[in-house]
Amino acid sequence: MLYLVGLGLADETDITIKGLNVVKAAQRVYLEAYTSILMVDKDKLEAYYGRPIILADREMVESSSDEILAGAEKTDVAFLVVGDPFGATTHTDLVLRARELNIRTQSIHNASIISAIGATGLQLYNFGQTVSMVFFTESWKPSSFYDRVQENRQIGLHTLMLLDIKVKEQSLENLARGRKIFEPPRFMTASQCAAQMLETEQSRGEGAYGPNVLAVGIARLGATDQQMAAGTLQQISECDMGAPLHSLVLLGTRVHDLEREYLREYALDRDSFDRAWREQYNSWAMMEIRWNEAILMLGKLTTNSKYSYFKSRSGFKWARNEIRVHVVLQEVDDAAPNNLMSGESEEAMNENFRDLYPGPMAKLPPLRFIEPLNANNEKFKYPSEPYAFVVDAVVQSEDWIDVTDAMNKAHIPASQWDAMADLRDIIARGEKIGWFVVHNGDRELAKQERLRKEANGVQTSADETEAVEQAAAIESKYSKELGEKVAKMQLPNKSNGKEEVKDAPHQLCIWQMTDFKGTGVTANRQETWEIQEAFPRRFEMKPWRTSIVPRMIRIAPRRRLVQHQQIKEEMSTKGIVTVDGISYEYLGMGSTTLPKLPNLQPAVPLTVSYDSQYSNFTFAAGPVEVTASFLSSVLPTDLCRTSIPLSYLTASARSTDNKDHSIQFYSDVNAAWAAFESNVTIQWDLYEGSNVITGSGNATGGSSSIYSWFFYLQKAYEFAEEMDVALWGNFTYSSSPMSAQKFSFESGFSGDLRYRYVMQHSLQDTVDMDYRPFAMREPVFAYAHDFGSVSSASVRYSIGSVQQPIVRYLTSQGVVPLQPWWSKCYGDIYQMINFHFNDFHQTQILASQFEKQLKTDVDAYYGANMAMVYSNSTRSIPPPYADSSQGYNGTDQFGERYMFDPGNGYGFLDAQNFTGIAIPDVEEAQAYYSIVALSTRQIMGAYTFAIPPSSSGCSNTSSNATEPLMFQKEISSDGNVNTVDVMYPAMPFFLYANPELLRYNLEPLYQNQEGGFYPNEYSMHDLGSHYPNATGHVEGDDEYMPVEESGNMILMSYAYYKFTSDASYLQAHYPKLQQYANYLIRFSLTPGLQLSTDDFAGQLVNQTNLAIKGIVGLAAMGEIASIAKDEQSAANYSATAQSFYTQWEKFAIDPSGTHTLLSYQWRSSYSLLYNTYPSLLLNLSIIPDSLFEMQSAFYPSVSQVFGIPLDSRHSYTKGDESMWTAATCSPETRRLFVNGLGYWLNETITDRAFSDLFETIDTGSYPASPGPIYFIARPVVGGHFSLLALDKSRKLG
Repeated sequence: MLYLVGLGLADETDITIKGLNVVKAAQRVYLEAYTSILMVDKDKLEAYYGRPIILADREMVESSSDEILAGAEKTDVAFLVVGDPFGATTHTDLVLRARELNIRTQSIHNASIISAIGATGLQLYNFGQTVSMVFFTESWKPSSFYDRVQENRQIGLHTLMLLDIKVKEQSLENLARGRKIFEPPRFMTASQCAAQMLETEQSRGEGAYGPNVLAVGIARLGATDQQMAAGTLQQISECDMGAPLHSLVLLGTRVHDLEREYLREYALDRDSFDRAWREQYNSWAMMEIRWNEAILMLGKLTTNSKYSYFKSRSGFKWARNEIRVHVVLQEVDDAAPNNLMSGESEEAMNENFRDLYPGPMAKLPPLRFIEPLNANNEKFKYPSEPYAFVVDAVVQSEDWIDVTDAMNKAHIPASQWDAMADLRDIIARGEKIGWFVVHNGDRELAKQERLRKEANGVQTSADETEAVEQAAAIESKYSKELGEKVAKMQLPNKSNGKEEVKDAPHQLCIWQMTDFKGTGVTANRQETWEIQEAFPRRFEMKPWRTSIVPRMIRIAPRRRLVQHQQIKEEMSTKGIVTVDGISYEYLGMGSTTLPKLPNLQPAVPLTVSYDSQYSNFTFAAGPVEVTASFLSSVLPTDLCRTSIPLSYLTASARSTDNKDHSIQFYSDVNAAWAAFESNVTIQWDLYEGSNVITGSGNATGGSSSIYSWFFYLQKAYEFAEEMDVALWGNFTYSSSPMSAQKFSFESGFSGDLRYRYVMQHSLQDTVDMDYRPFAMREPVFAYAHDFGSVSSASVRYSIGSVQQPIVRYLTSQGVVPLQPWWSKCYGDIYQMINFHFNDFHQTQILASQFEKQLKTDVDAYYGANMAMVYSNSTRSIPPPYADSSQGYNGTDQFGERYMFDPGNGYGFLDAQNFTGIAIPDVEEAQAYYSIVALSTRQIMGAYTFAIPPSSSGCSNTSSNATEPLMFQKEISSDGNVNTVDVMYPAMPFFLYANPELLRYNLEPLYQNQEGGFYPNEYSMHDLGSHYPNATGHVEGDDEYMPVEESGNMILMSYAYYKFTSDASYLQAHYPKLQQYANYLIRFSLTPGLQLSTDDFAGQLVNQTNLAIKGIVGLAAMGEIASIAKDEQSAANYSATAQSFYTQWEKFAIDPSGTHTLLSYQWRSSYSLLYNTYPSLLLNLSIIPDSLFEMQSAFYPSVSQVFGIPLDSRHSYTKGDESMWTAATCSPETRRLFVNGLGYWLNETITDRAFSDLFETIDTGSYPASPGPIYFIARPVVGGHFSLLALDKSRKLG
């Protein structure tokens, strides 16, 4: 039999007793998981029901129901449904299919939203049709719900809105590409529903409801933390009601006083609730005059027919300064025939307004422009007053009209009223906005009409004469009565009564029309370009952070120069310097696309150097030395500058013969930087400052003008990437004339531009408008600087990938886009580029300060922690060793004899006991500096800073808008957002450089989990599967690393406190930290089969290193509990940690007592025990010195040429984890780790950005077994700062 079992609304305990009995007896149990969800995860259901549960998604239920029904004619199958089984038509269809197969069915009912909605106090028999609200997209905004709501309200009934749930949904792009990549789950909030309803009312404009109609938002109905909020639809649209699920009820007009009394307890603001009730739900409310719809007598028109009155629904007077604009009144083309605007002109006027003011015009119907005449103004053929009325609609009314009656009959949606106010504030600031009554009866114009007729022999009728006299009386009466009434009114600027908006950024300037019948209106307007902002500064797309920074630098000046790499072969950066007519290519390989030219040759590489901020390359170009210097500043305490997603390239030339030479520079970048696929269209623009240059012309700006190429996908995919390339935003490349005698620019086919420059030494100042993919006549974007005859010259470029918005973030208001932090600091993209370009020298100063401090700190550390092999030895200068295929024996600088055979992978061995020793010809301090300097830019390049989402309405949480949220991309591996076990190894850098950055990085994780968006009791693995979508895992289906991530969160949080003494931080998150700690108590000593951060190595049962992380985490939790004034828990956590450690030693240490094992009691295994590092870093004293000493003595016995393998299963190692381990060892063993990594940097054959995973043998390649693994440019290299962080910790005490 097939049982359909209702689960109720909230958690596992809501099931009925009958339903529970069925579930426990069923052969298979399915949980329908897409029409609704419970507020607990599957694990809790399984624990409570005592049965395994199979998740049934939409595809299974609707397309593979046979799988569910298989065998149900013989055995019992339970199909669990949140709420009641028949709350969705899908379940009816499942029953019908069962009947076709002769399978018996039985339903076990439960509470559902349909019945439980009575908890609002609204009576169920007052509800009409239930309506579903789906998520709107840019191109799909269905409004069918609107008709049902309108029908309900017409008969006075409430409307229950059921809100959309998106689970396992694919984007259109992924569907089209056939990729099984699912979007993050989304749950519509009451505020989103209300906002979409208001948007639909604006577009439909039929008055089904308005922003002041009362509604009720309901969140987590049936749960212990259920929430209700009553208010206007506008208030609900601004209300944060927390975690899902949400519903909304729009009140009907037939409301009982008991409903009002019950509902009022949930009012967001009782005054506004009462006011809305009086205005819309009382019998006398409709009789009140709404002052924001006051009638103004502002003009008059004449007609040759009987008296008529025309009323507009809203508008304002517009002073136009000699501009002739005429407007047709709807349905009354005979009203003033000599003064009507032609249809073409009126259409042109509206089109112009839509271009200039898209915001308000999108919410308004076509505008009408009414112009009263003035017979005394003889300047024009048809005399005119110097103003017009701008109104949204005009309707005809016969004879006399009742003012109040007219207002009540013509409903103005608040959205239109507000839009008119917005338009008024832009073009007629200070004018009142209201209703207009325009009537005929202008005696002067009537007299002119009469004289015209008489001149043509037409006799004026008595009726017309009477009309003129009667019009005078009407005009006098209305002018007096309405004038007095309006004078007493306080007209609001908007329907919500808010203050006037600030001055508009630009004013309308309409050129004078000369032909009123057919000429359209044109406008002189400044173009504005809304550019969107940036991926992390190291998104595998930041040019100088990823592809041009050095791959390797020798730590001793010997043998070979560094090379650089590009993330795609198609991506091109070209640099040419021309000296005395000969061009030398110093960047890129663009010359290979040109014919052989006698005046083009490669520059000769000379030197390479780098530090934490710069990569510098020098070349010989004939009698000139050229330096290409890339600066990607790392300024951890300067959040604004750190958030800028741009880098500098400075190219300079100096004469080597002390003579002047004719020098020109050329540089270009190609369109491949903006796209991954070669067949998608790229679009581009050139800007001078913020002004677009669209055709051709000279670069007329001064020496300080900044020119910027922007290029971007013509069809962008917001918040999407492909192979680490952003698919939205733009790539920007900027330069300035500076001191050049001539500056020029050009875009076009690469071969044409480069050939033209080599032959002419300048560009044509043209912008190629033929947008195309980068594989079609490769588009490049170039600058040329001509300095004339000089002895030195320098040019500067800034370059980067910019996205805005920058991150997609899950909040209780739904998924919202976040703006980049730099926009808070500098404004729009043009201002940011301008600041960055002109800030070069100040950035150099700040970068130099960081670099100087880094060197000082490395020197200070090694001054106090030098490795001395023999206490009676005198350290000497490191000796060189022979690099040959033959073996070599020697003595290192500490007097220790070693043997080395480059033909094997053992590295340098002690000549007596054959244990590994550090590379002899390198100073450890120099090696360590080389490692951390090369790591610095790579670390910060993976992070981006965003402005926190604004909190509003009834939210119980708030974001600190003065501090950024910090998001990390797990580059080149999973692409996750804020991966906890990637943040954790990077932690030492932040503790050293600025601990606040660690807090900014942790904050989004805490917001998500403390906001109720993560159902599991342990810490989440990451904040989103696909950067930059920080949308969490509301189903709890993230990568399963519960001990790993729970321990990481506790240790990172405590580390922040230890380096800042900010006790309030731990106290604020103490409940969540307790939750993690309680999980560790249950599972850390014997983790079972789990993944650790080294997930590429696979699962392993009871990993020694994973268990010690949990134990150290519990020791830290004891300290945290004490800080939180919970002494009883503090004692328990500390005692548990100590007890666990005692047991761990028995499981983890080899019986020989020489080392710890990879996994409990697995003889012959070993691993790097890097998770003991936090015990030293945080001074936890949970691990005795004897363990550190034992491990330190063991590691040299298993070392290889490039370090110690991560564990005994493979020959590869992790650089970050090696450095964590090094910090726990004696100075001699530490030197083995440090020099091994430094040696690998110089000798490895890997050809990409600094990898943290590599082979310790052979050529130091990327791991090849069990399959190729390429970890590139990952931020975990922050772990290389383990020594400096430990040194800082000891100094802090």
